[in-house]
Amino acid sequence: MKKKKYHSQENSLFIGILKYVYIFVLILFFIGNSYSQQVNGEILSNTGNITVVRVWGTHYERGFAYGYLCSQKIESLFEDFILPNYGSLLPIAKAIIGNENYFSIAPIYVEEANAMIDGMASAGIDTTGISYLDIFVVNFMTDLSGFYPLKNLNIQNCSSLMDWGDATAETDLNGKSVIAHHLDANETDSALVHNQVMVVHIPSEQDEQPWLLTGPAGQMVASQALNNSGLSAFLNTVNGFSAENNQAYEPVTLAIRKGLEKLDYNNDGVNNVNDIRDALLSNTNGYASGFIVCSLAPSTAGDDSLIAIVAELTPQQPYIIFRSNNYSDSIDGDNLYAANSMIKRNDAHEYCPRYLNVSNEIHNSYYGQNIGSGDNWNIMKTQSVQSSNLQFMQFIPEDRLFKISVRDEANPAYTFPPSVFDIDDLFLITGNNELNTNNNPSFSVYPNPVKNELTIDILNSDNKKQRFEISDLTGRIIYTSFVDKKTTVDMSKLTNGVYLVKLFTARSSLIKKIVR
Repeated sequence: MKKKKYHSQENSLFIGILKYVYIFVLILFFIGNSYSQQVNGEILSNTGNITVVRVWGTHYERGFAYGYLCSQKIESLFEDFILPNYGSLLPIAKAIIGNENYFSIAPIYVEEANAMIDGMASAGIDTTGISYLDIFVVNFMTDLSGFYPLKNLNIQNCSSLMDWGDATAETDLNGKSVIAHHLDANETDSALVHNQVMVVHIPSEQDEQPWLLTGPAGQMVASQALNNSGLSAFLNTVNGFSAENNQAYEPVTLAIRKGLEKLDYNNDGVNNVNDIRDALLSNTNGYASGFIVCSLAPSTAGDDSLIAIVAELTPQQPYIIFRSNNYSDSIDGDNLYAANSMIKRNDAHEYCPRYLNVSNEIHNSYYGQNIGSGDNWNIMKTQSVQSSNLQFMQFIPEDRLFKISVRDEANPAYTFPPSVFDIDDLFLITGNNELNTNNNPSFSVYPNPVKNELTIDILNSDNKKQRFEISDLTGRIIYTSFVDKKTTVDMSKLTNGVYLVKLFTARSSLIKKIVR
């Protein structure tokens, strides 16, 4: 009997252990299963030599979805561009980025980079030996160029032209702002050519807003980027500057991202170029190399200095200098241009040939005025181009339009017609997006085309009245009123054409195009 009792206790203990093991295995299964299936993103298009993806959720969820959807492109860029270009210097580059005395990177971006690697692994990529530092090398190539012996790697020569106000009056823009930008990089590198992406971020964080970036696959920072409020920023590099030790530099593209991604970076209640200005100024030791940042806001931002600025950044004092159109820079009117030389810093006035070409074109052909969206594009296309042009883009914030061309193996980007995107469509909250849509208000208009009566329907309404207006493409306001949930407007007396319906919310303005 004693022996039987002993076996009974032994069996009971064994069964108990099995139960715990079984429960543990089930937990691991459900965690692993849900983890592998949670991809908060979608591929919107894969044409025009660029892949467009939209991701949503937290920083981790967006990073995971990005890594999953673009896994092969990220792997190709790393294997075929980073490794061959850096070679034996890659461990040095990673050591520099990973040293907090050299670079200051917020933990949330480390988490996002690790999430990208998790997403790649979930998509079947062998990520053995790859760490977040490898992702950061892709993202911070321009900052690394300030450190010896990495100075001659990945040099880019970009340029930007901004026009607004009096410069665009009496044109299709009717005073609205516009920026055109060239991203110039090594034209012979097929890994760059074949792995270009546009990543549309829709954050779930309460203090962040939708934004997008363009660049090589794996990029998670803002070299060329814009947000839902119509604020944009574009990076140009300046050679000849060297980083200093133990300055804990924040990467410039990360500072730009924070200025764009935050709902209101400086908490002043408005979105304008001061958000970018203050994000850059937060780094009192300057930046690891020479940079120029061009930032543009809608023309409704107010004073010229709130609409467009050029920031000149270096690792040596003076670290950060800003110029607006009130500085004598050889370009007439409400226009600002930047290439790869300092203009205001130490009153250098270093005008490169492209700068002089653009300046002369604006002065001789336009007298600083009558520059429409097509003129802005063509001035850059004819006066500021290089054969190494990888991306050519234009953003018109008040029209909510973003255009981009991307090069192929043989031809620079500016030789191709652009793909045109409505940023309201890019930032659209879909049924698949598991976000609190009350924080992302939207509206619908119908019928479209409209003949007589147009209905404006506010989605996710909180019954608060919001102002809306209807304008033509010249910016002339046809009708303005308020709506709390749904209203109708008589369109029967308007001439046939395209009109814009703009809804003003607490966070931004939303625009829909309609045809009469």
